[in-house]
Amino acid sequence: MFEILNAALAGMTVGPKKLVRALDYAAEDAAGDEAFTPDALLEALRDAGPGDDTLGILRRKLAKWDNEVADWGGKTQINSADRRTLIYDRLGLDEGWIALCNERLPFQALARPTVIATDHERWYTPEIRAGRDYYWERYSEQLLKQGWAEDSVLQLEDSTSSVVERLADPAAETAYQSKGLVIGYVQSGKTANFTGVIAKAADAGYRLIIVLGGMLDVLRSQTQRRIDKELVGRELLDREYVNDPDWDEFLTHGAKPSELGAFDLARLTGPEGDYQRLALGVAALKFEPQNAALPFNHPDNLYRAPARIAVLKKNSKVVQRLLTDLTALGRQKLGAPLDQVPVLIIDDESDQASINTKKQTPGALQEERNATNQAIVDLLRLLPRSQYIGYTATPFANVFVDPASEGDIFPKDFLIALPRPIGYMGVSDFYDFDEGNEDEKPNKRDFVREVIGEDSSPKNLRAAIDSFVLAGAIKLWRSEQNPKLKFRHHTMLVHVTQLVADQKVLAGDVRKTYAAAGYDGGKGLERLAALFEDDFKPVYERRGDDQKLPASFEDLLPHLGDCLQRIGESEDAVLVVNNETKEQTPDFDKQSVWKVLVGGTKLSRGYTVEGLTVSYYRRRAGAGDTLMQMGRWFGFRRGYKDLVRLFIGTKEKKSAKGSATIDLYEAFGGVCRDEELFRKDLERYASMEEPRMTPAKIPPLVPQHMLRPTAANKMRNAVIQFRNFGGQLAESTFAPHDEDLIKRNNELLAALLKGTSIDLRSLQAEARGSLRTLRAHTATFTTKKLVDFLHSYRWFDPRTREASNGNPLQLQLEFLQGKAGNHEIEDWLLLSPQIKNPRGLNSIIGTDFDVVYRSRHEVPHRFHTYNDPVHRQFAEHICCQKVLPRANDELKALRAAHRGVMIYYPITDEKAAAKNPKPAKPPFTVGFTLLFPENHIQSPLGFTVRMPDKPEDAVITVA
Repeated sequence: MFEILNAALAGMTVGPKKLVRALDYAAEDAAGDEAFTPDALLEALRDAGPGDDTLGILRRKLAKWDNEVADWGGKTQINSADRRTLIYDRLGLDEGWIALCNERLPFQALARPTVIATDHERWYTPEIRAGRDYYWERYSEQLLKQGWAEDSVLQLEDSTSSVVERLADPAAETAYQSKGLVIGYVQSGKTANFTGVIAKAADAGYRLIIVLGGMLDVLRSQTQRRIDKELVGRELLDREYVNDPDWDEFLTHGAKPSELGAFDLARLTGPEGDYQRLALGVAALKFEPQNAALPFNHPDNLYRAPARIAVLKKNSKVVQRLLTDLTALGRQKLGAPLDQVPVLIIDDESDQASINTKKQTPGALQEERNATNQAIVDLLRLLPRSQYIGYTATPFANVFVDPASEGDIFPKDFLIALPRPIGYMGVSDFYDFDEGNEDEKPNKRDFVREVIGEDSSPKNLRAAIDSFVLAGAIKLWRSEQNPKLKFRHHTMLVHVTQLVADQKVLAGDVRKTYAAAGYDGGKGLERLAALFEDDFKPVYERRGDDQKLPASFEDLLPHLGDCLQRIGESEDAVLVVNNETKEQTPDFDKQSVWKVLVGGTKLSRGYTVEGLTVSYYRRRAGAGDTLMQMGRWFGFRRGYKDLVRLFIGTKEKKSAKGSATIDLYEAFGGVCRDEELFRKDLERYASMEEPRMTPAKIPPLVPQHMLRPTAANKMRNAVIQFRNFGGQLAESTFAPHDEDLIKRNNELLAALLKGTSIDLRSLQAEARGSLRTLRAHTATFTTKKLVDFLHSYRWFDPRTREASNGNPLQLQLEFLQGKAGNHEIEDWLLLSPQIKNPRGLNSIIGTDFDVVYRSRHEVPHRFHTYNDPVHRQFAEHICCQKVLPRANDELKALRAAHRGVMIYYPITDEKAAAKNPKPAKPPFTVGFTLLFPENHIQSPLGFTVRMPDKPEDAVITVA
């Protein structure tokens, strides 16, 4: 029955068609299955188990149609229940089939990518793709075989199509060079995404694919092997993988694709060798049209030709070799002219080395470039039909915000933010951005362990190694219970310093700690038993999902021995991974790795540490990696999410001499919060049509989330003219340290509240899943008084570098002054919650307001957040952004459609509870969050330009 259903669905190349009719046609061609009927298939599907292949192909096809942008979908929105209803109608399903689909294969909305793009010609349609999806089909099947969930593959199919459709049509008569940026999450499967893009682009007609696979040999080799294993396939590979332990798991076509009616992928690089000059063999790059009377990019030639693929290290000398050969190809007029060859360039970690960081010489006739950027620019100039896609996990990367790149790799055509992948463990798992700010910190409680003091402290390095060993034993126990769970790798990452000499010393300390841990009995086992009962078991009970955990520590003892044997003796248990110890760099593809990895730069970007379970992260003076890229603890943790632990320094010295410290967990969280807020902004503006949001208009949005990302003399032409804050929340947590400024801000708040009636109310409603009571002070005031307050509020200390930002709420201020149109706000309500265990009391015009603790960013000096999610929901109810069930009369009386809400907290940034049991003393920071009611202003955002005659250009001014 599988073959018949598969054939019937495969014939539906352009949208769903009548299913029973397609099944009857397929059954006529199927040999030896005369008993088949559609009703028999329906009964079989009803009885099928969860992993049944026949059920699976129907599930995948339905989900594909759910998310397909196609004319057959009419006016229905993709990824919607209406689309699914249309699919059932086009399939002609009766009640029995519909009941099966709704019960066993229900519609599930997938998170979709956010697309910011210029207008483009729609060419990558289902009609065009029909019958030309060979490599994508093989790749998606390979991922399923490797254990990918079907929903994950469907999400990947959707996001890769969003990228490929933004490229230029490879068969178009006129060459067009598109440039874009794809933003993923750290360790979130960007390689899987661009491999899928390569598969679809090759199917669509791109015939030279160049992958810039990182700056290190190990990264390039890692990328090459992934592509060879999952896309190229055994029949097209040389013998370099025949001894690979995973050889049987490499994609197999059954024969060469060219013998199966498709085309071959010819590799120009291998796992061990980067691109080398072809010299006399330059003909290997020759693109020959089968019909010489037609250009190479004509469909009659393009789709028959093999595609070449090269995975290069991102190094100017390596790229120059390819440039030299391609130039020779054009000079010797071998094969088709280069302007007829559709080329795809994938730039992994595009914010590293690719951008032009060279300081410009005043008066220079042309822009000066660093070597790698120059090589990439030359490659683009040589190949007029090339498409450039940068991949990064850093939304604020220079390649994104620096308009000086406009002439080469600025993403002028599209920016695509990938959705959080299904099964991914990332920022929202280690931080509690959506939880309360008082005692509710479940993610930090379960996964994060603070490191304070010397590594030799029992609570630091030894505790991390204990967690690593115990987690390994649990993994082995789980794999015995469930053979489908294969934990080939189990690793711990130690990153404390970037200095190679210090890494050697640190590795010695790790070996000594591991050797002295006493896991063979006595106190070592007692510690592990206590860790199991006090830490791992409670976390499992909250986070175990569908996994299992032994009833007692004693059940783990047989597996503990196996774990220690795999890790090895102390000398073998630790690997140092840096450029001076290349022989110790583990090859996760060729061997099982159960080790502790000590390293710096090589472990900080791009390099995937497989099986990572415990991370020990500190930063000594002089470390220079960006915090965002250091999130190696993010990734996919199938079968062991509850075992993951992050040991991170919370009082690290900023310098070798000074006494100032930095909380790395809080600092990293600040960067992550900025990223999450920025992604939400992109999502909000992606659907804008008047004016249309384009990549050229994105850079002005960035300073709203962070300090100025580029120098003042590198500004985009686009300038935000207005922003509609209707239905939105606005909060800037910049705040001065100076006591006189803090006191002045309190005086401004007193002026805001002067003449109002401040009342203490008891508000009640169902919020965040339970009935909540919120006691809060309230007062109403006018928009004019709020404008006066915002005008005068001091955000920064004088003479600091932050002061150049002026008023962080400038756009909100202009909105309240009517620059976006009639905001329709009739009045404002101050809502100041009372809290448990206030850190003190702040007296304003005779009313005592509860003081709360909020932690600050280290750089810049601002708080992480002010508002609490429960308080925010009450405020959203008041200004009619949402409705809370079971609201009491006092809360109902405050609700008004044209009322804004200002949530106010007196803030102290001293950890008074830890340092001093006495209440904190004034002055207290005036912390506030603004919630705006909905309005009828049509456009969410408006732009003007600095130079009207060049609306899309960069503006480079002289400082």
